[in-house]
Amino acid sequence: MNKIWEFLRNSFTAMLRGEFLLRLRFDRWFLHIIYFFVLCALNIWLTLEIEQTMLNQERNRARLEELKIYHAQKTCELVSLDRLSTVEDLLEKTGSGLTIPEKPADRIK
Repeated sequence: MNKIWEFLRNSFTAMLRGEFLLRLRFDRWFLHIIYFFVLCALNIWLTLEIEQTMLNQERNRARLEELKIYHAQKTCELVSLDRLSTVEDLLEKTGSGLTIPEKPADRIK
C-alpha cells in the first residue's frame, strides 16, 4: 500500500512539474498529441459554426414565411383596389371630381 501511495504522490508531483508525459515516454509522440488537440479544437469550432449557420437559416426561413404572408395581404389589397367600382367609391369618399373616362385617351404624336 505504501508503494501505491508513493507512486501516486510521485505522479502528482510530476504532473505539477510537467514531467509526467516525459516519464511515460510520450515525448516521441508529442507532435502527434499536439496534432490531435488541434484537430479536436478545429472540429469543435467547425461544429459551432455549422450550428450557428443552421440557426440563422431557421430564423431566415421564419422571416421569409412572415414576408410571404405580408406579400399575400398586400396583393389582396392591391387586387381589391384594382376594381373600377372600388376606385370610384374611393374617389367619391375623398370628394374628388374625377370620374370614369367617357372615351379612350388620345395619343399625342
